[in-house]
Amino acid sequence: MIQKNKIDTAVFGGKFDPPHLGHQLSIFLALEKYGFQEVWVIPSFSHPFGFHPGDFDTRLEMCRIMARPFGNRAKVLDIEIGSDNWNVRDKWKDFDKIEEMCREIVVIGRGKNEGSSFYLPDISSTMIKTIIKEGKNPENLLPSGIAEYIGKNKLYL
Repeated sequence: MIQKNKIDTAVFGGKFDPPHLGHQLSIFLALEKYGFQEVWVIPSFSHPFGFHPGDFDTRLEMCRIMARPFGNRAKVLDIEIGSDNWNVRDKWKDFDKIEEMCREIVVIGRGKNEGSSFYLPDISSTMIKTIIKEGKNPENLLPSGIAEYIGKNKLYL
């Protein structure tokens, strides 16, 4: 008998500015292909490489919209509102033990990945922002509800 005494959780971080179908598909893959019980979606508060993402609360709300189809299996967390602690993980107590308990799955996006049996669609948040600035509708690249949220809040114009 196999006994499971922990929750198998995937942690999915990103700018999500805006979240798109590639992001949503990554959640699906974590749950359905890789068998995680839940996914924690964590929008970054700031970016270590100098990118300046949009308003945190706006991105957080769009992530909640993106995660709705997964019910309680996808949780959107605002834990990065304080700081980006990942960059100082070497200072965490017993980080090596945390790493040993984890399995790493890297999802490569934006087109076909040679040697992989699947690939994510060639979609980026930058592409979506460009489409909006050109006055076009990006709805076919976005999870249900995101295009309406962007339009209602006049984002990325």
